[in-house]
Amino acid sequence: MKHFNCLFLLLTCTVLLSLQEATARRVPKTQKKIIHFGFVSPSTPEQIVEEALKKLDATTPFDGIGINPVIKLKRGDKTIVYHPLHQVGAPHLLVKEDFAELIPMFRKFQETRLKHNFFIVNSSLFTGDWFDDEAWSRTLNNFSLLAWAAKESGFEGICLDIEPYALTKLPFMYRPYLGHSFAETATQVRRRAKEWIEEVNRQFPNLTLFTFYWASQCNSAFKEAHPENLENSKTGLMVAFFNGVYDGAPDTMKIIDGNEGPGYHAASEEDYAKITGRYHRFASSWIEPTNREKFWKTTSMGVSFYLDSYVKRKNPGRYNLCDKSDNPTQLLASNISHALDYTDEYVWIWCEKGNFWPGIFKSRYPFWNDLLPHCVEAIEAGRNMKAAMDKYASPKNLLKNGSLEPGDSGVPNGPDQYNGGIKFWPAWQAEDTPKGTISSENGMLRLVNVTNGGISKACGGVKAGQQFILTARCKNEGNFSTPVLSYFYRDNPDTGLWGQQSTMFTQDEGDGWKRASFYITVPAGHNIAVLCVYVGVNGFQDPAGKDKGCLFDDIELHEVVFPWTNK
Repeated sequence: MKHFNCLFLLLTCTVLLSLQEATARRVPKTQKKIIHFGFVSPSTPEQIVEEALKKLDATTPFDGIGINPVIKLKRGDKTIVYHPLHQVGAPHLLVKEDFAELIPMFRKFQETRLKHNFFIVNSSLFTGDWFDDEAWSRTLNNFSLLAWAAKESGFEGICLDIEPYALTKLPFMYRPYLGHSFAETATQVRRRAKEWIEEVNRQFPNLTLFTFYWASQCNSAFKEAHPENLENSKTGLMVAFFNGVYDGAPDTMKIIDGNEGPGYHAASEEDYAKITGRYHRFASSWIEPTNREKFWKTTSMGVSFYLDSYVKRKNPGRYNLCDKSDNPTQLLASNISHALDYTDEYVWIWCEKGNFWPGIFKSRYPFWNDLLPHCVEAIEAGRNMKAAMDKYASPKNLLKNGSLEPGDSGVPNGPDQYNGGIKFWPAWQAEDTPKGTISSENGMLRLVNVTNGGISKACGGVKAGQQFILTARCKNEGNFSTPVLSYFYRDNPDTGLWGQQSTMFTQDEGDGWKRASFYITVPAGHNIAVLCVYVGVNGFQDPAGKDKGCLFDDIELHEVVFPWTNK
């Protein structure tokens, strides 16, 4: 028994420590960010003028943006246009003077909503020969200067895209013809990675390193068990690179694993829960045990979107979320909200064939709202669904007699309900607990000495995906009961009890009255047809019989009708 208890305690402590590590880098939902990456973004001084910044600030639904800087290098009487994404082996050495025009321009973003920005670079700055000291000195120099420029520009950090595009010349692919074994090459890559992360942190202390994907590539039991399968792939040396980064990364920096692929397919809250579960189960598997504590301390899980997948296209490719819903805009809003619930801090959206800033930056691509109606508004709604539902709620109260005027409930007395004196609202008290009094009082409802009971109202004809705001007021004049507002569902045959939720009255409205509210989205999968609303109390009876109980009033149910809702 002692052995069992010790083992149980050890496992419990391990889980608790894991949870502590996981939550240490997670921020509250209100502090989470949505970052734009894609084909259309400002990259030159000519694009960032005061008028453009004002328009940008007024129209963007994002907190930050990924920027591909176009750097003009003055070399004698020549000007070289330098794109960091197309610089295999870093042939041109950067110097601080190359950023003289760009840094003042990018600092202006701090005057806008776009405050969490990143320079985008890819792996082309690395070289396939990790033993070439001269090439490595160029790589280190140019990454160092890009990190320095990001810091001077007021940016969050740099975004390293490690996807093996052909244009990068695949630096993470093992090359046996260079005369080194795989093990020797992996050791060298790990050493270089440690130097690299130390240098970029020297130039930008405690920077944020954003990645579209990182250790999240390990997302299954098979990949966990067979890391050797990477050796002959285009990315065979990445695991060594990851471990070298954690060898040299300070505990105070932040690495964002964008977890790219899974988010592109997500179409429900369940999908985001699965993504999160897989990440926390497998992501650290390729990290050496000596680095796992640092991994969980510095690395956070991001959630990805591929916005083009919400738009019907002639050649859709692999990602077709537009086919998962008859209203892709609503799916986008819901997915943004779910993504913000599950991500540690960052949600990022990859955008290709659309432009969020028409009239600001020249582009051959149309405005996203023309491709996906109300796209901008849907992203904003997903960010703060409660505020959006408040904004778009219909003024009509769907509940008959939500003001609780006296009258007959219209329901025959029975074991589950009886007439409590409120018109259209049957009363109920649990059979196995002491009964109190449910009655009408001056256009309100009063419950006295009720230990488990209240009144309810059914609202029929609801459908999966519909959204509502449910709200009520309460004045607790006693000390023995806790008032609650609840809702639940019934299915088409009028059976079942689905999704029952309860909340207390916490929003102070003065004179002892408090309000409770729910923001409801009717779930799919249960053939739901009826939404049932309930107000009542749980508690004890006053032995002295002097408790005044609780007053309720103004129960309201409003449907939310977004501009993109199909009616």
